[in-house]
Amino acid sequence: MNFLKLAIRRLFRKGEHTTTRIISLTAGLAFGILLLSEVLYYYSFDSFYPDAGQVYIVQESFKQDKSANKLETYPRVSGAVAPGMKAEVPGIEAATRLNSIGSSVFYTEDKKSYKADFSLADEFLFDVLPRPMITGNAKEILKSPMTCMVSNKVAAEMGGDVTGKVIELKTYPDRKLTIGGVFEELPENTNYEYDVLISMSSTGRFFAYDGTTNWLGNDRYYAAVKLAAGVKPESLAPAIRQMQVKYQDIEELEKQQGGLVLKYTLEPIKRMYSSGVKDMIIILATIAFAVLFVSLMNYTLLTLSALIKRAKSSAIHKTCGAQSRNLQQIIFSETFILFAISLIGAIILIWVLQPLAEAQVGHSLASVLNPIVVLPLIALIILLVVLTSYLPGRFFSRIPVATAFRNYQQKRNRWKLVLLSFQFLGASFILTTLVIVTMQYNGVLEADHGYRSKGVYYASTSGMDAGKISTVMNELSAVPGIETVGLGFGVPIEGASGNNVYLVDDDKELFNIADFYFVDENYLSILNIPVTEGEDFASDNAVTNDVLISKKAEEKLKVFSGWENVVGEQIRISEHGQTTIRGVFPDFIVKNIIDPDQRPSVFFYYPREKFEQVKAQRSSFSFYVLVKAKENAETGMLATISSIFNRFLPYQDAVVKSLEMEQKYSYQDAKGFRNAMMAGNAIILLITVIGLLGYTSNEAARRRKELAIRRINGANLRDILTVFIADLEYIAIPAVLLGLSGAWIMSHKWMQNFAVKAPIHWGIFVACSLFVLVMVAFIAAVNYTRSANRNPVEALRYE
Repeated sequence: MNFLKLAIRRLFRKGEHTTTRIISLTAGLAFGILLLSEVLYYYSFDSFYPDAGQVYIVQESFKQDKSANKLETYPRVSGAVAPGMKAEVPGIEAATRLNSIGSSVFYTEDKKSYKADFSLADEFLFDVLPRPMITGNAKEILKSPMTCMVSNKVAAEMGGDVTGKVIELKTYPDRKLTIGGVFEELPENTNYEYDVLISMSSTGRFFAYDGTTNWLGNDRYYAAVKLAAGVKPESLAPAIRQMQVKYQDIEELEKQQGGLVLKYTLEPIKRMYSSGVKDMIIILATIAFAVLFVSLMNYTLLTLSALIKRAKSSAIHKTCGAQSRNLQQIIFSETFILFAISLIGAIILIWVLQPLAEAQVGHSLASVLNPIVVLPLIALIILLVVLTSYLPGRFFSRIPVATAFRNYQQKRNRWKLVLLSFQFLGASFILTTLVIVTMQYNGVLEADHGYRSKGVYYASTSGMDAGKISTVMNELSAVPGIETVGLGFGVPIEGASGNNVYLVDDDKELFNIADFYFVDENYLSILNIPVTEGEDFASDNAVTNDVLISKKAEEKLKVFSGWENVVGEQIRISEHGQTTIRGVFPDFIVKNIIDPDQRPSVFFYYPREKFEQVKAQRSSFSFYVLVKAKENAETGMLATISSIFNRFLPYQDAVVKSLEMEQKYSYQDAKGFRNAMMAGNAIILLITVIGLLGYTSNEAARRRKELAIRRINGANLRDILTVFIADLEYIAIPAVLLGLSGAWIMSHKWMQNFAVKAPIHWGIFVACSLFVLVMVAFIAAVNYTRSANRNPVEALRYE
C-alpha cells in the first residue's frame, strides 16, 4: 500500500510526462483491445454449446474429375447423410441436420409483420446443438408437421405469449405454421443462425422437391454430429467409407465418373469459423500488436526519460536502506496505476465509439464478453504491466548512490533511439499498408464486374398475386425515368445455386455451373451483359428453357465434347433436362471480387407469360422485377418503384434494392478493414509524434551545453539542425525500410483474397517512406530550433 501512495504522489509532478503517457497508452490499449477482441471472437464461435469439443460439422470433400488439382470442400451434404452416419458409424452418439429457408418477413393472424431467419430442423437438433427451452418440448415440436418454435427475442417482439399462434411466411403464402414453443435465442457468435425452427417433416410444403432422404444431390443440409467421448474423427473414416459403399455405391460411381472423388470429413464446430478467416486473423493480430508495441515503446521511452530526472530520489532511497527490489516495486506501482487509468480511459473511449466500432465489425461489442475473449485479454494486460515495468524498474534501481551529491545525466542516447526506431517502423508499416488497402478498396468499387449496376433496381414478387405482375411491369414502364423493365430469378451479387452439365447421350457429369435459372428477354440488356456468340433471348427466336452459357462454360464444353461451335448444340442440365444453347456471353463476377464464384454461369429463358404461369401454379415461386433507370433519373427512383409495388402487395411492405448499393455493401468487410487501418494509422502517428517530441526535448536539454558551444564557435542554425537531425535519420531510415517490407508482405497476403488486384507501384513505398522521414525531420527541426536560438550564456552560466 505504501508503494501505491508513493506512486500516486509522484505521478502528476512536473517532468513526469504522466498525461502524455496516459494518452499514448489509452489510444494504444483501446485500439489493441478492439482488434485483439475481434481476433479472439473468431475463435469463440459455437463454443457456447455444451460438449462443443465433441461436436463436428460434416463436410463434403470432392474432386469432379482427374483434371482437378485438389479436393474442394463444401460445408453442406445431402439429406440422408447425417441420419445415415448415426445409424452406420459407431462412435457417433447423435446426428442432426438443418436446412435453411433464409430470412423472411412473416405475418400473424392479426396482420402484423415481423422478420426472422427460418430453418427446417429435425427432432435430434437439441441432442447435438442444444438451446434452453423456455416453453414447449423441442422433440415433439420438430416431429410435428407444420409446427415451429421461435426464439425468445422473436417472441418478445410478438408480445411474449406466442404458443399456439399461427404465422405465415411472405415467401411461402398459404403455408400456416403453428408455434409450439420458445427457445433461448442464439448468441451472435454462431456459424448457423436461426430465429425460427420448423419441423423437418414440413420440407415438402416449402420445397418442390423433398431431399431429406437423398444420399446424393440436393446438397443443402447443414449436418452436425456428436462423437462419443474419446473418439477421434480420423478413426471414423473407414466406417464412413463403408456407409458410402452401402448407400451410394460409391466405388461404381467413381468408376463411372472417371476420376470423381467424394468423401466426408468432420470439422470441429469450434474451428469452423476461424479456419475460414485465417489470413484475416494474422493480419488483424499483426496490426493490433504493432499498435500496442509502438504504444508501449513510447511509454517506456517517456518513463525512462522521466526517471533520469529522479536519479537523486533513487540514491536517497538506497541511502535510507531501500533494496533494488523496493525500487522496482515503486516503478511497478506507478506502472500499475498508469495502466489502470489508461485501461479505464480505453474502455470509456471504446464505449463512446461503440456505434462506429459495431458498424465496422458487424456485431455488437457485448457479444465479445465471453471467457474465450476476456480471459486472454486480461492475461495479456497483466503481462504488459509486468514487461513495461521491468526495464524502467531495473534502470531506476541501478542508478549509483553517488548521484545524490552531483548532477546525474545519462551520457548515452542509443537506447532512446532504439525505442524510437520501433515507432518509426510501426508508423511506416501502418501508413503504407493503409495506402495500399485504400487503393485496393477503391479499385474494387470501381472495377468492372462484367455487368451494369448503376441505375439498376430490383424487387421481389414474393407475396404478390401472379395476375398483378404484368400490371406492375406496365406501370413501371410508364414512369418517365425508367428505360427498361425485366424479370429474373436472381442477380449476380447474390450468387447462384449449382447444377451439373451432361452431354445428351452420356451420364457422366462434366462440370458444375452457377445456375441463375430463369430470365426474360430484357434481363441481359438491363445488366448490359452482351451476347458475343449466337443471339440474346427474344420472343420471336427463343423457346422456353433455352439456355445462354458463359465463355468459361463454352470452353469446357469444347474440351469435353470436341465441338468447334457450341451454339445450337443440345446439352442436359440437372433440374432442367435437355436444352438448346442459344448463345454465349462473357464471364462476369458472380457474388463479389473478394469471394467470387469461379464456376461457369448460365441463364434459362422464360417469357413473361411463363413467369406468371408458374407463379399462379406455385405461389412460393418468387423472382425479381428489374428496372433500368435512364441517365440522371435515379433521384427518388427507389421511392417511386416502392410506391408502385406497394399498391399490389397485401401488406404494402415492398423491399426495393439498388444493385449498385448492394454491390458496395458486399465489400463492407474490406471497408471495415480499411477503416481499422485508418484508425491504427492515426493512433501510431499520434504516438510517434508524442515520442519524437519527448525525445527531441530531452535531447535538447541533455545537449544544451553542446548546442551553446557550437553556436559560440560560429555554427549557424542550419549546421546545428543537420547534425542533430542526422542522428535521428540514421536510425529512422533502416526502421522505415523494415516497416515498408512488412507492409509489402501484409498487403500481398491480404490481396490474395481478391480476384482483381490493384497494382502496387514502387512509388507508393517511396512516398510513404518520405512522408515519415520528412515528418521526423520537421518535428526535430522545430524542437531543436527553439533550443538552438536560446542565449548560449544561459546554458554555460554554472560552468
